Amino acid sequence: MGSKYPPSVRGCLPLWALTLEAALILVFFFFTYYDTSLEDQKVLMAFYQVCQDLTVMAALGLGFLTSSLRRHSWSSVAFNLFMLALGVQWAILLDGFLSQFPPGKLVIKLSSIRLATMSAMSVLISAGAVLGKVNLVQFVVMVLVELTAFVTMRMVSRKVFSTEDHTNMMCIHVFAAYFGLTVAWCLPKPLPEGTEEKERTATSPSLSAMLGTLFLWMFWPSFNSALLRNPIERRNAVFNTYYALAVSAVTSISVSSLAHPRGKINMTYMHNAVLAGGVAVGASCHLISSPWLAMVLGLVAGLISVGGAKCLPFPHLAVGF
Repeated sequence: MGSKYPPSVRGCLPLWALTLEAALILVFFFFTYYDTSLEDQKVLMAFYQVCQDLTVMAALGLGFLTSSLRRHSWSSVAFNLFMLALGVQWAILLDGFLSQFPPGKLVIKLSSIRLATMSAMSVLISAGAVLGKVNLVQFVVMVLVELTAFVTMRMVSRKVFSTEDHTNMMCIHVFAAYFGLTVAWCLPKPLPEGTEEKERTATSPSLSAMLGTLFLWMFWPSFNSALLRNPIERRNAVFNTYYALAVSAVTSISVSSLAHPRGKINMTYMHNAVLAGGVAVGASCHLISSPWLAMVLGLVAGLISVGGAKCLPFPHLAVGF
């Protein structure tokens, strides 16, 4: 299907994107260099494995999760990849310049890519609230503005309130949700003709959206434990996240079937509700000392997620990443 954007928009995006990319290349050329220290091979591979897990979550999980809209079933995956690729580059520079004082050349490590990927996921979450309402030029602006705000918020929290990176990063769900809703609220009213058609869900792409949910469900323990340094805390985070995800999946599927007049499972709710347990235990996953506590949190999160999706008029916005 050909693009329905006006010629001004179709011509603006490629030029703006290429100009921005050229500017980023110049910044990387003058202000960054690779870490040349000899790291332990096991540590290096552990970092790389976590980076791969996070990339799968961001590129495949969130990409396919937003593919349930009728007019954006496949283009949403391309939008997602575009924002992820641009966002990681921008986040690496922001993290480096804001955390380094006095300013100088930035050292690029695998940990830099790991943190930047997690930060870029905030934009991918927010995009779910405005997909079908904005064009790619607006998405570029959203990437630059939201990442700047999110990284700045993390730095202020770490330096002023002395909070850990893990705790700051777990605020990503709330920050991204409110940022996305704020952008949606700021869009002109009424929206352009045809927007309502773009927001409708389709049956066949729901399978792709569920595939994205499965990717997120499988790799969520890596997300919750990525920034923890203590091996015991990292182990607890993995265990508790898995238990919470398992219980929230069982709860959300059961409650969805119970709430349906004919006992069917509403897949619109399932796309996100089965992930509610992972969100619920994110900030405290390394502190929970017993599996039953994580399981209770997963149970409550599943109930709230399906209940909110059932009661609110827009189920695809009622439950979020």
